[in-house]
Amino acid sequence: MANAPSKVVKSVNRWTPNPAPVNNENLSDYLYHELNRLSDVLFNIDVMRLEPTHRDPSDNYGKPRAGDIRYADGTDWNPSGSAGIHWYNGTSWSKL
Repeated sequence: MANAPSKVVKSVNRWTPNPAPVNNENLSDYLYHELNRLSDVLFNIDVMRLEPTHRDPSDNYGKPRAGDIRYADGTDWNPSGSAGIHWYNGTSWSKL
């Protein structure tokens, strides 16, 4: 029997591998499921499916860079006072 996922995956844009199986007989199932998860993440990135950002991105990912795009949730993080797509222009966040 293949490993069940060890954690609940909340992110649609990030992938972290689950622990590999101890038994080599389960390796093919493990690889199949991990590659499917990775494929889903790559698809979401390809179509620019953004997750809501719940706090200032500089708290999580370090200093934002010019051109960064985030979807502000509008409650926990609302750089323009409302939810929506924002981009970092090099000095501040602007709503698109």
